[in-house]
Amino acid sequence: MTDDGGVSGLARFSAARAGWVVLAWVALAAVLNILVPQLEEVAARDSSPVVPEHAPSIVAVAEMDEAFGNGGSQSFVVIAMERDGGLVPADRKYAGRLAEVLTKDEENVSFVQDVRKDPELLDPLTSEDGEARYLLVGITGQTGAPSSIRQVTAVRDVVDDLAPAGLTTEVTGPTATITDLATETEHSVLRITVVSIGLIALLLWLIYRSFAVTALVLTVVGLGLGLARAVTAWCGLAGVFTVSTFSGSFLTAVVLGAGTDYAIFLVSRYQELRRAGVEPREAAATAGTRVTSVIVGSALTVVLACGCMLLAELGFFTTTGPAIAVSVAINLAVAITLTPALLALAGSRGWCEPRAERTGAFWPRLAGAVATRPGRMLLVALVPLVALAALAPLLDVSYDTRDSQPDDTESNRGYALLDRHYPVNEILPDYVLIQADHDLRNARDLALLERAASAAAQEEGVVLVRSITRPLGEPITKATVARQAGIVGVRLDRASDRVGEGEEGAQQLADGAGQLVDGADQLSDGTGRLAEGAQSAVGGADRLVSGTAELELGVRRLLAGADDAVAGTGQLATGMRQLARGLSTGADQVQLAVDGLGLAYDALRTKSLTCNLDPACRQAREGIRQIWVAERDRLLPGLRDAARAADQLADGTVGLQDGLRRLRDGLRLAREGADRLADGQQLFADQLGGLADGADQLADGADQLADGADQLEGGTEEVAASLPELRQGLSRAATYLRRTGAVAKDPGIGGFYLPPTALEDERFAAAIGLFLSDDGRTARFAVLGGTDAFDHEASARTVEIRETIEQSFHDTRLDDAEVSVTGMAATNADLAHYSQSDMRVVALAALIAVFLVLLVLLRSLVAAAVLMATVVLSYASAIGLSVLVWQLSLGHDIDWTVAAVSFTILVAVGADYNLLLTKRMHEEAPDGSAEGIARATAATGSVITSAGIIFAASMFALMAGSVTTMTQVGFTIGAGLLLDTFVVRSLLVPAIATLLGPRLWWPGGTAETA
Repeated sequence: MTDDGGVSGLARFSAARAGWVVLAWVALAAVLNILVPQLEEVAARDSSPVVPEHAPSIVAVAEMDEAFGNGGSQSFVVIAMERDGGLVPADRKYAGRLAEVLTKDEENVSFVQDVRKDPELLDPLTSEDGEARYLLVGITGQTGAPSSIRQVTAVRDVVDDLAPAGLTTEVTGPTATITDLATETEHSVLRITVVSIGLIALLLWLIYRSFAVTALVLTVVGLGLGLARAVTAWCGLAGVFTVSTFSGSFLTAVVLGAGTDYAIFLVSRYQELRRAGVEPREAAATAGTRVTSVIVGSALTVVLACGCMLLAELGFFTTTGPAIAVSVAINLAVAITLTPALLALAGSRGWCEPRAERTGAFWPRLAGAVATRPGRMLLVALVPLVALAALAPLLDVSYDTRDSQPDDTESNRGYALLDRHYPVNEILPDYVLIQADHDLRNARDLALLERAASAAAQEEGVVLVRSITRPLGEPITKATVARQAGIVGVRLDRASDRVGEGEEGAQQLADGAGQLVDGADQLSDGTGRLAEGAQSAVGGADRLVSGTAELELGVRRLLAGADDAVAGTGQLATGMRQLARGLSTGADQVQLAVDGLGLAYDALRTKSLTCNLDPACRQAREGIRQIWVAERDRLLPGLRDAARAADQLADGTVGLQDGLRRLRDGLRLAREGADRLADGQQLFADQLGGLADGADQLADGADQLADGADQLEGGTEEVAASLPELRQGLSRAATYLRRTGAVAKDPGIGGFYLPPTALEDERFAAAIGLFLSDDGRTARFAVLGGTDAFDHEASARTVEIRETIEQSFHDTRLDDAEVSVTGMAATNADLAHYSQSDMRVVALAALIAVFLVLLVLLRSLVAAAVLMATVVLSYASAIGLSVLVWQLSLGHDIDWTVAAVSFTILVAVGADYNLLLTKRMHEEAPDGSAEGIARATAATGSVITSAGIIFAASMFALMAGSVTTMTQVGFTIGAGLLLDTFVVRSLLVPAIATLLGPRLWWPGGTAETA
């Protein structure tokens, strides 16, 4: 571009019509600031989050709210309350009142943890010491979005208004932390602006020693800042790009620095022309036309570099970069029109006149030293720059937004309150979301969820995992194989005790059977004697007549005995029948036990998912099998034999009873026929033969009774003998299973079984709502880490947890389940990923943009490449200096925003200063002569140094704020500008240019003449 070009001609036009130009700019600034809302007001209307909506952690938040909330919560805050000495009933009522009032605020609040509807939540939400409690509140704005800042403020107002006397309340959580950070940043803007303007005014006075120059520059800068804020606010209002609270703070610092630089460039050239005798209005016009190309190039590098932030994904960059770019563009227009106009007006009144130029000044001597000893000066410049740059790789980036703000912000006070009463990360857990394509409420999937929870709990740094299978952080005891084996052992032990209690009864049965044998033997002996007596009666029939009287008496006695015998044998038959039924019933009950044990053994052998894999379970199964076989093959057959023997005895006794009845009937006939005995002796003899036969039958029946009684005695003795053996076996099995339960308590060793019916238990109601969605397809884990949720270790752990859970599902029913992690640590992990990605994209784009600008303006590939290399080295040195000061000296990690923002500003502004110097070099030394380079260095030394110091001062003013982010950014950029001004621009670039000579302008293009 030439001095006579359209853009350069604006300066001459402005100088010629100075009054109208000034009036137009003032009117435009006034109108815009009246019609357009303030930048902070526009920023508050935005809803753009810091982390993009498609970030995995943010997507997981939305999906988790859809599954477990009401689908309207984008972020959450925590209401923490504390009362020294313990919470009182009024505090409980306060929690309920909060829920009632906040629920009605549908504009700001989407969810409230209502302890009135869920009173079982009171205990988990209350600290163990009873002095603190917290409630979770969902809001519709995403974390970091200006809309969420308004919503957090609304919640805080309600909390403060309703709080009872003596109760300390704080609204905290990640969203509240970002709100406090934005609030502190906003409150710092005014302080930063005042400090910046004060420093700029002081430096202008020290450099120019002129109130007129100081006032003129401040007027240009002030008007430019007002216009920049208004235009940026309009762009945000119109949706051209989004703005945030951070937009205003960084915009202010950059505009004050860049606007002052552009004004100084023009004022310096104006005073140079005035020293040459050019009249004021012409000097203002000429200065504008000669410097305009440099200012345009300088502004263009900043605009393009900051505009490259639109390529980023993080809201911090997309809201800050475009705002700075537009603001610098506005100040470019102001600089090349308003500054010449004001110079023309001031010069015509004798203001802004230059002071007498001092001879033997510092810059000519330094320029001469560089020209004569370029190699040495190059080494002098490179040593400190390279040494500082070597520290840059040690950069530790912090994503802890709590450390970026003062300790007394409400969110930080809330964290401190919770830390006093709750375990670490109580309100900052990592949430693992497991989304399946089927209902998880079945035994197999619940076991897989427990396995995943167990695997996550074993990750280093994990304190506990809460899930549907471990709602309080520990596995459900009743669902473990250890527990179930223990229960079986206890029940077997009880069965053993009951068998032991039956041993005495079995022994009594054996004793009774022995007595029955003795009675049967006596009966057999008696019937034998009866048979012998009958034979004697037949043999003594000849004595029958003489003993008729005695026979009648004997018959009467025998008849009475026969009645007794009939009654006795009837009772014996009834007893045998009852004994047979009892033994049969016992056998049936044993059969049921045998069948039950068989089913249990078969279930463990063929249907258990884990028993074949678990040695402990296999041993328990073998013990059950041994018991089952013993009862099936020994006890049960013995009882069946005993029952049959009792039946046989009962049958023999009936035959005996019939014989005795016939005997009794015969005796009655004998008694009736005693008076006819003489006439019927032959008949009586015949009856005696029959009696002998009946007596023989009676003897045979008695013998059978004796034999059956002997069998019964043997069976009952076998039962009595086998019961201690059975009891001992049951006891051994119970002991073994209890020991198995004790060993298998570790979930990593034992198994897990939770039947779906257990989920219907009211004790699991709260856990189901927290850890399983209504449709059963989504499960949630709450993972509490042992380290700060904001640090690097916690962020790295979220990735490990997700990979561990995915690995635990490999080759299972949940192999295709989607596993995602959210929470503060996961969000910081995403923030780290996107910030590093954005840094690469923005840095590359900015380097290309600035390089192209330099290439177009300088028309030299070598010069453009040299300048780019020097500004990159300057940036690396600035980062190294920040590492040295903040990390190595003060022990603070550097905020994640510092690297990207500092790179963009330092590369752009550093290129500005080098562009001004290099343009002057080509003007003074188009042939690359050392003398011409020295003259250019000396001529631009004071103006570039002044501009650099003032710009650095405006950046250092950021340190007046209370936010560490701005403090570190201000320090890094300010330090980088000073390094660029005093080392790169003063020593490094002139030394390289001198060593390269005419090759600096390769491939032969001619630069513009300024």
